[in-house]
Amino acid sequence: MAAKVKVKMKTDKGVAKRFKKTGSGHFKCRHQNLRHILTKKTRKRKRSLRKMTCVHQSNIRAIMRQLPYA
Repeated sequence: MAAKVKVKMKTDKGVAKRFKKTGSGHFKCRHQNLRHILTKKTRKRKRSLRKMTCVHQSNIRAIMRQLPYA
């Protein structure tokens, strides 16, 4: 009789490249809106968009589902 093999969960590689888990359990990511159409955005706005941010609490469950081993 063959033993049952537990299937490994797959990591979503697109999500793995965009999000990193912090030591406190949050996920950090880059800001959006810094790729094109930059001439109309102020210097202050573009400078603040360079910084990393944390993912909103309402999206953490979805990211954890896509990164099972994070």
